[in-house]
Amino acid sequence: LGESGAGKSTTLKVVAGLMFQDEGQVRFDGTCVDDLPTHKRGCAIVFQDIRLFPNMNARDNVAFPLKMQHVCKAERHREADELLAAVQLEGMGNRRVDELSGGQQQRVAIARALANNPKIMLCDEATSALDSVTEVKIQHAFDELARGRTTLVIAHRLSTIRSADRILVVENGR
Repeated sequence: LGESGAGKSTTLKVVAGLMFQDEGQVRFDGTCVDDLPTHKRGCAIVFQDIRLFPNMNARDNVAFPLKMQHVCKAERHREADELLAAVQLEGMGNRRVDELSGGQQQRVAIARALANNPKIMLCDEATSALDSVTEVKIQHAFDELARGRTTLVIAHRLSTIRSADRILVVENGR
């Protein structure tokens, strides 16, 4: 939690391995992961700006991490459809992402992040650009789907953080 420029997104990028920290270590379950590349850290990131593949429909966006793991097409589509249903987008898998509302696109991004069954979920202001009704719906869906896994949620407002075990306030990078 913190103001713009406080260092929240930088912290998330360090945890994910997208940036290197100046000092200290990043540890998962007590093990230093500083030397692990991003793709081997077991993290999934949901960005504020969504970052869906515009050339793919909703189902293929969600199934993409499974495709990279060489999961057969039928199985990855089945899993993608289950995740889309879990984020209240049942039956919308064939829609192009530009045919979806902002809230629907954000739910596709959450489902895609979860498709990889990550150890750690990282959310960078994932709901900040949404209207308050859609934000609450997405938060409820995300809270349910992320249950039982370590989740780092970055936010400007305390009201955005609904079910935290710990809240860290970042000011000037500390």
